[in-house]
Amino acid sequence: MITETSPHTQLRIEELESIRGLAALLVVFVHIPKWNPVLDIGIINNAYLMVDLFFVLSGFVIFNAYSNKIDSKTDLLRFQFLRLGRLYPVHLFYLLLFLAIEIARYITTVLGMQNLRAMPFSINNIGALIEQIFLVQAIGPTGNALTFNGPAWSISVEFYTYLIFGLIVLFFRRIRNSVFCVLALVSIVMLLTKTTWGFAELLRCLAGFFVGCLTANFVQRAKTPMRVPNYTSLLLFAAIVIFLQTKTTKDFDVVIYLLTSALIFSLILTRDGILNKILNYKILTWLGLISYSVYMCHRLVLWIISAVLKRLLGRAEIQGADGRWQISLSTTETLAGVIIIVFLVLVVGQTTYSAIEKPLREKSRRLVFSETSAISVPHCEPSRHL
Repeated sequence: MITETSPHTQLRIEELESIRGLAALLVVFVHIPKWNPVLDIGIINNAYLMVDLFFVLSGFVIFNAYSNKIDSKTDLLRFQFLRLGRLYPVHLFYLLLFLAIEIARYITTVLGMQNLRAMPFSINNIGALIEQIFLVQAIGPTGNALTFNGPAWSISVEFYTYLIFGLIVLFFRRIRNSVFCVLALVSIVMLLTKTTWGFAELLRCLAGFFVGCLTANFVQRAKTPMRVPNYTSLLLFAAIVIFLQTKTTKDFDVVIYLLTSALIFSLILTRDGILNKILNYKILTWLGLISYSVYMCHRLVLWIISAVLKRLLGRAEIQGADGRWQISLSTTETLAGVIIIVFLVLVVGQTTYSAIEKPLREKSRRLVFSETSAISVPHCEPSRHL
């Protein structure tokens, strides 16, 4: 059995987690309603691509942790159960909260206080609930990917991508990297040509995840230490920011996979890099630690803030040219709202991490592993995956 991973990968996980935390915060911003044009800027509008960045990071870390540690069907089951233990408790918690919201809407409808634009169980119906329970809401053209807690679509496709990864490692070990390459290339081509047949979400994950796997394999196979200037990763980080700010169409969204791969590569190989030092600040590593809970809780926080604005503060909604109903706020009110949202998301994210994510993740580990287990929890495995 293998195997330690590269010392570089073990030393640089904190930087990657900090990147994940910053990306999760950007996803929060993209979902904040456009109460004011001050929020209508490129880096926010295009921050949905941070989910694709998550996929690349996950592929990189999972490859380093498990590419040589799935030798039997038992190992595969252990691996997949650990993935479930990381993702499912937080997912189930917020799914139940959004289900409670639908039930509350139903009760108000029965009492004659229905909102015609928020009819209970119209979108978040029983079929969507079943798909959410089995994490298949974003698999195929069901149209239910964004039901209930919308951000959970990404863990839907990632959970089954983990399974595909495990099956490839187990049954195609000698040619696994070739299979990863084929899957990444085919997925990218299908996304570029828009021939997704309703599987765009899954293809986004397959493309990003296996690009991450290939990046990890390249780093591991480097026969001699490679040096790059200590500002390289900072330049690549800036390139991602510029790409998000200036991109106006979705035609070349796949560029994010290549930029993320290059950023990871530079972070791992740069010694005492400028960006490495920045990403090791405690506030950023903390943000990375709670990033999954931040990602999963932010829709609920946004729903609560919107309800407060409409129900308690009496702010009326205006229908925009795109047909969507939206509250209009001043610039000052919008900026204050953003600060409150970020604060609440961080507080709720930390609470969710401490009360649900961390203890139940550790419990799943205890259920799977003993001191004599054939597989051990890799030192380089991150706190969680999105």
